[in-house]
Amino acid sequence: MTAEAIRQIRWVQMPAVTRSSCMAALATLVSTAFAAGAAAPEPAAPLLSLEDAIEIALHDNHLLTGTALTIDEAEERTAALRTRRLPVLGLAASEGGWLDELDFTIPAGSLGNVPPIGTFPSEDATLSVPDDQGGVLTVSVSQPLTQQYKIGLGLQVTRLDRQIAEEDVRRDRQRVVADVRSTYYQMSATQQGIVALRDLVRAVEELDSVTARYLAEGIVLRSDALEVVARLALERQRLAAAESDLATQQEQLNQLLGRDLRMSFHVAKPSELAPPAASLTLEEARERAQASRPEIHSASLVTARADTTRRLAVAGWIPDVSLTASHARLTSFETLPDSNTTVGLYLDWEPFDWGRKRHEAAERAHQTQRAREGHQETEQQIAVEVGQRWRALKDAAALLEAMRLEQDATAASLETDRNRYRENAAILRDVLRTEARNSSALRDFTDALAGYWSAVARLERAIGNEN
Repeated sequence: MTAEAIRQIRWVQMPAVTRSSCMAALATLVSTAFAAGAAAPEPAAPLLSLEDAIEIALHDNHLLTGTALTIDEAEERTAALRTRRLPVLGLAASEGGWLDELDFTIPAGSLGNVPPIGTFPSEDATLSVPDDQGGVLTVSVSQPLTQQYKIGLGLQVTRLDRQIAEEDVRRDRQRVVADVRSTYYQMSATQQGIVALRDLVRAVEELDSVTARYLAEGIVLRSDALEVVARLALERQRLAAAESDLATQQEQLNQLLGRDLRMSFHVAKPSELAPPAASLTLEEARERAQASRPEIHSASLVTARADTTRRLAVAGWIPDVSLTASHARLTSFETLPDSNTTVGLYLDWEPFDWGRKRHEAAERAHQTQRAREGHQETEQQIAVEVGQRWRALKDAAALLEAMRLEQDATAASLETDRNRYRENAAILRDVLRTEARNSSALRDFTDALAGYWSAVARLERAIGNEN
């Protein structure tokens, strides 16, 4: 509003309270306008493309950096279990002494008949082991034999665990990419809405300028002029709220990208984005989801893991047989041999376990069946989800087109009424009503635009896009 119009308003006869309130509002608008004019133009923020945003997120996102370590953990478990195929080296040592002397009696002739001596020993012989200190050092080597089958099954389980961990990482990657896409699309829609709101604010500012001139000429009433001022303040508040939403979305996207929240950028316009999911048929979308969703692959791996653990439980009936060799060295035992070496087979088996192994194998069989049912359920759930997201996108696209047509119609009506208002001040009420309709249509269009891109992001997430 011009300074001349403000002076005219001051001289209009009105109650003191209303006049002071009006002047306060006008002073605020004028100071805001002066501050906007005095502010130095900010440098244009760089463009961040959607492809660059996804690439940065996949490389720097803190969540992905942490979840990737689960694959390393699975690899370490596999490497640790693989060492059980190799021989087991053992070393044992003990030091001690007898609490009492040990006496051994060898009966006469118990060692046989030795010609020409005869029976040996010829009479009972007594050997005594003194209660001295002594030590035993034993070195042993044991190579598992029949255990190799069970170790192999265990390695299959750990490899499946690693593959499941990889699918979990893929799921997290897809979730991060979906969040990046969703936030990027929301930013693009908000930017587009801000551009439209700025155009609307400029239009209302022009209406305010014309109304101020009419007020100065005594053509319109003060109440009409104040209504235009109020409308201008309302549109400016909506613009400020949209800019605040954009700042929040920018921080959210920076957080997903794993960088400084204060980093400034702008995103592509909605017209420059071409989401591939929007052009898919329902069957194509479901086929892609079946091939891409890590939940389906993970369910298949869980089924294979359950079956492998069942086989491992059945293998519990196999005896543990090992090839062993040991060497024992004795010290300070004068009456016993200094060393002893043995080689042979070691058998460890529990032939009767009261049905424990049978029940464990049955439990694993039930788990395998439950995993198969879970796999089928996961496939059906994802198919239903894709269908729901696909239909929601089609509905959002139809709503967006309807809101665009309505907004174009109200914008054209507003332009016509503004042009007429420049020639005829009597239609101010018509202009204000048209502006209100246009403002409402703009909000509906902006909401529809945001809803459309949200539907696109949800469909892409349901399909399982990673790039």
